[in-house]
Amino acid sequence: MRILLRFDEKEQERTQEFVLRWLPEGQQSPREIVRQQYNFSPSTTKQEIEDYRVNLNGVSVVELEIVPDISGGDAHASLAQIRLA
Repeated sequence: MRILLRFDEKEQERTQEFVLRWLPEGQQSPREIVRQQYNFSPSTTKQEIEDYRVNLNGVSVVELEIVPDISGGDAHASLAQIRLA
């Protein structure tokens, strides 16, 4: 499976964290694929693209959790695109 994520930020400097998880069929607990932090600085860094190829046999759920600003600031998540193939 391929998972493509694109985050855009044009206005606010911040550190965003996301966690991507999957749940195998018949299981109760999700498994973490990746946890990552990314620093946005709109004057130089406006976009983050992540492209993962993972083997998720028997997947029933894919979950994306986003913390828009790990410092607790007033920010919004910036997911511009998600593609599962």
